[in-house]
Order: sequence, then structure tokens, then C-alpha cells
Amino acid sequence: MSYFPLFLDIGNIKFLVIGAGNIALAKLETLVEFNANVKVVAKNVMKPTLELMQENEILFAKDAYDKKYLEDIDVVIAATDDDEVNERISKDAKKLGIIVNIVDDPNNSDFIFGSIVKKENITISASTSGMSPVLARLLKQRINKSLPQNLDLFNHFILKNKDKVRSHLTDLQARRVFWQEVFEGVVGSEIEAGNINKAQKLFDSKFLNTKNEKQAAVYFISSGPGDPELITLKAINLLSRADVVLYDRLVSEEILSFARKDAIKINVGKKRDFHRFKQNEINELIEDYAKKGNIVARLKGGDASIFAHLSEEIGAIKDLNIPYQIVPGVTAASAAGAMAGIPLTSRDSNKSVRFLTIYEEDLFDANYFENLATSNDSLVLYMSSHNLEVIAKNLIKAGKEKTTSLAVIEQATTPYQKTYTTTLQNFEKDFAKKEFVSPSIAIIGDIVNFHESLKWKEENLEGVYFKNPRKRTEKKEVTNAS
Repeated sequence: MSYFPLFLDIGNIKFLVIGAGNIALAKLETLVEFNANVKVVAKNVMKPTLELMQENEILFAKDAYDKKYLEDIDVVIAATDDDEVNERISKDAKKLGIIVNIVDDPNNSDFIFGSIVKKENITISASTSGMSPVLARLLKQRINKSLPQNLDLFNHFILKNKDKVRSHLTDLQARRVFWQEVFEGVVGSEIEAGNINKAQKLFDSKFLNTKNEKQAAVYFISSGPGDPELITLKAINLLSRADVVLYDRLVSEEILSFARKDAIKINVGKKRDFHRFKQNEINELIEDYAKKGNIVARLKGGDASIFAHLSEEIGAIKDLNIPYQIVPGVTAASAAGAMAGIPLTSRDSNKSVRFLTIYEEDLFDANYFENLATSNDSLVLYMSSHNLEVIAKNLIKAGKEKTTSLAVIEQATTPYQKTYTTTLQNFEKDFAKKEFVSPSIAIIGDIVNFHESLKWKEENLEGVYFKNPRKRTEKKEVTNAS
């Protein structure tokens, strides 16, 4: 079961907590932090709980649970140590349409408490859907450690300047980008350091020089080979600014989550024999959205500059005087080799590496394969796994040693990675009927022999596959920013 996170104004919501032990105390401490309207019922009460109730003027009835206490209540929290009483509370509350939480019993609860990080008006909550309170607490600790030390200073700074910015920067995109640059730039650094006067001067200067209009930009962003931890910080930063995201088929949900929820997201990915958009149509999308003043993120798998039509897509906006950036990333070749324990070069064998994608017309070019066969390069093949049987035969025919090793790495860096090894002469025998799962990278050369001795990543041998992002449709923007 999964729970929907919802932040409520609880000023007019009436809470009833049943129990006054350690567990009840923890829930009360959370509720009073949000100025909740709370009443407590319990036969016995601990001294710390009693002190907390007195300090916060909480109504307390020293009594056993009775259904009568549910009258005029909106939310019930059962924190007794009696399972039968807790179950009765749950049934009574649900019959009356009152939402209920039975502590540590999600099956009898309508909602659960997350692990909450609260700093003034900023609240962050983490939940494991009630399955592991310990993990939720660890997540809370990590979140707390990752937050700026002086987060409250950011809060005050926003409150001081918010109205001025909103009244001047009426364009949503201009306002959103302005605030992001404030927080991520030198102004944010000075706020975090506690230099508020200096931060304000820098802020005012930036504010005076910010135009109240949409500013188009195009970012060609490398998303890396699949593992979301291998995307760069710069890629995340620029992706989070985008109004429109045009993403490849193999970009994962986790990486797409770095984009804004309200950004338009369009899957322009391709696979063999099926293209949602032709390349010229992708070029036109980039151009059209950029012309309308949008920040466009062209999100590409692997590295944007390797077999990714980068020059064509830049050509679509090159003459429009629209600024663009190319964000490099971890390419599939180096990632696949690293995850399989295969160095792409070695002083004792292959001293250089060649990245290739072999097209149908190349398969009939004897000179092309002779050039490949006579070199001592490591050969890394993109988008060629469906032709590997022919490629292996052509390399042997052109003079490549039959015993040259070959590896195919499926879905590198994902939890579904698999590595298959053979030789050129044995490929047909070992994998003639094998359909390798996309994306697959093939590596040919003596360096493949390192796989057995250097492999370090355990691989799931069951038939599981890369999870592509669910289908998305275009969405209109909502007008909401600080």
C-alpha cells in the first residue's frame, strides 16, 4: 500500500489521542509543533506526557476509551498498548467516518505519520508506507544532514523579498528562474553563511537587472547510461529549469523526476523499426518551443555528443540567436565496461578504443571491416547487437583472430544488467538465437578477458528488463512560483 502525502492546515481539525505513554507522547510532540487542536483520553499518564499537555493547554480526560469520546472529532490516533482496544477504536472511528491512525498498525489505519523535518515554515516528510519506521527515521536523518544549516535564514529572506519579486516579475518563467539562480548562486551562498546584508545587496543588484519576460534557452543534457546517480549535478540543475523536456526512450523515471512536475514532457525516443518522431520532427519541436520563449531541455541517454544527432539538433536553433549549452555525461561505453569489470584500454593488449555503430550498409563493406580487423583498437559497438553474428563473421573474414573475445552488456548500470561473453568464432554457437535487450553495448578485444578477474557487480540472472518511463502527454503550465 502506498500513501498520498498531503500538507493540511489543521487549525480547524479536532484530534483525539487515546493513550498517554511514550508512543502517544511522540505523536503529541508532533501535533503541538503544528498547533493542532488536541484532546487526550487515557487511564494512566506518564509525567512527561502530563507536562507536555499542561504546557500546551491540551484537554485531558483520565478515563478508559469509550465511543462517546469520538463525538465531534475529526481525526483519531490510537496509541494504547492493548491490541483489542486499538482494533475497537479503529472500527468505531471508521463507522463514524472519522479517519484513524493505529500506531504501528497500517492495516487498521487510514493514514500514517511520516518522519518529519520541520524548520519554521519548511516541512519535509519521509514515509515507507508504514513498513519500516527505522528506515523512515534514517531517511529523515539524511534529509536533515543534506539541508542548509541556516535554512531558517532562507525562509526569512524569501518572506522579506517575495512580494517585491512577485509584483515586478509577473512572468512566471522569469520569476522562477530568478529565484532558482538566487538560491543556487552567490546570493544563496551568502545567506547560508549568515551574511544577510551582503546577500541583500547582491539580491537587489540582480533584481534590478532581471527582465520581466521569458528568456528562451536550449540545454542538450546527457542523462548518463541509466543509473540516476551517474547524472551530473549540472544536468540536474539545468533540467530543473526547463519548461519543456524532450527525452529519449531509455531515460528513466528517476532521472525525469529531476524535472519540474509542471514541465511539458515529450517522449521523442526511438528504437529499431519504430520512431515516435523522425529526426527532422524532433529538430522542429526544439525550434518551435524555443521560438516561443521556453527553456528547452533535450534529454539524451548516455552522452549527448556520441551517436545522438547533436549537430543536427543544434543546427535547428543555431541561427535563432538563442543561447544553448551542451552538458556532457557518462557515455554508455565507459559505463558498460566499468560495470562489467572491462577496462576499455590496456597497455598489454588494446591500447586505444574505437566507438562504433554499424549500419546495414556497413555490413557489406569489406574495406570497412578490414580496417577494423587490422587495428589493435578495442571496439565498442552501439546499437548493433542485432547484427553481431554478421559482424563477428565479417571480422574473422577480414583477418581478425577467431579467438578474439566479445562481450555484450545489456542494460548497463541498471539493476537489470547482464553480461554475456564469448569469442568471435563461438558467437553463432552461443548466441545465434539470442535477442539482446535494449540498450546493449558490445565490446570486442582482448580487454574482455579482464571480465572474469575484475568483475565486481553482482548481476540479476532472472528475466527482468529495463523499466521505461510511462507514457506522458503534453501538459500546460500552472502559474505558481514564489
